[in-house]
Amino acid sequence: MSKVSNLDLKIQLTNEFLRNGGLQSIRDNQLLEDLINFNKNDLNTVTTRLNAFMSSILGNHITPPYFSESQISEYESFLQKSNYFDQIQIDKEEEFDKVYELLKGVNHMLFRGQRESRWRLYSKLQRFWIWHKLYETENNYLDFLQKMVKAGKAKYQDKMEEILEENHMDAINEIAILGFLQHHETPTPLLDWTYSFQNSLFFGTDNIESNVGMKEIDNYFSVYYIQEKDFGQGGMRKILDDSLNRLGTELKLAFMEKLAVDEDDFKKMKELFEERSFFDTNRIKGSGLIKQLTRIENLVNIPVTYFSDSESDSHLIFSLTNSGNIKNQKGVFIWNADVSKPLEIKGNELYNESRSKSEPEDYRFSGCYNINKELAPYILAKLEKDGVTREFIYPDSDLNTLHIYEDCKRATTK
Repeated sequence: MSKVSNLDLKIQLTNEFLRNGGLQSIRDNQLLEDLINFNKNDLNTVTTRLNAFMSSILGNHITPPYFSESQISEYESFLQKSNYFDQIQIDKEEEFDKVYELLKGVNHMLFRGQRESRWRLYSKLQRFWIWHKLYETENNYLDFLQKMVKAGKAKYQDKMEEILEENHMDAINEIAILGFLQHHETPTPLLDWTYSFQNSLFFGTDNIESNVGMKEIDNYFSVYYIQEKDFGQGGMRKILDDSLNRLGTELKLAFMEKLAVDEDDFKKMKELFEERSFFDTNRIKGSGLIKQLTRIENLVNIPVTYFSDSESDSHLIFSLTNSGNIKNQKGVFIWNADVSKPLEIKGNELYNESRSKSEPEDYRFSGCYNINKELAPYILAKLEKDGVTREFIYPDSDLNTLHIYEDCKRATTK
């Protein structure tokens, strides 16, 4: 018999399928006999029927996972995951050490650790929305978000202002409220990322569980990474800078008039900005601008963006460091406005919608290190030596705001 293409991969994926209950689904007696007689060292045992069966399983992994608005989907294999991510597999300590030394001091990269490589990049609110079937009981996603923001502000505004180094009118904007809630257990549309590779490793190994399944992908946790410069055009600071700097004089004055509290406030804003760029470094604080532009009703029209306050001297401050957790975790928030599509699906969709003919079709949302779970004790010991511990990551561990979600859910579903 001629050489069978991708035989080793077909064998691996077929074995995973059979060990995970697939054997019971086979009703073809001849196929069952072919499986029993198969010997990977003897190509003559790969019958046409068996090869077709293994090829169909391989085909299922070449395409992305099935997506449904009412169901959480996961990756069945690294092959399937490769539809969205450039992947590197790490199985040995020396392999990990090289990456650790390379990335532990890197700035301006966004990292995210997840303790299961099979998990997709869903926000916590997306998962809860699907698990709790809120799509059946809530009026709409925007109403629910606004209700949580209102409740979060009423309950925790004083707490947020305590931690902020500066207190100005924009401090308690709606994205800052969501960020605070996100870091204290409330599900939001924000996905936690960090500028620290070490912190992402902690999140990937925290409460990690050994493989209880039969699939190769279950043996690994993942750290995702994005170059900030590659994502920069989609950053909220860049979006606001570009759009507001294009405002003409009349629009500029109309916008300031809308934001002003009273006539005196309008005159002061006009004096500050009439003869200079609308965004003049360090002059925008206190104007109410950030508070206005980060309202949820505006953000739901931006499919994907990210928020950070990494540039402390910037004129655009979102007041995100309103939690000890966010400070120590070097937190970055990626916003996904979609109620059910994980981040990598939205990222690919947006790329395909906007790419020029000269740009490649073969797009991947981000890079990903898939790290063997057996290395977790080694990694945690290395992190502890470098001061990255649970106490460091969660200095405000006694605060839990999950009740905000539960109260809003109850209030809406009564």
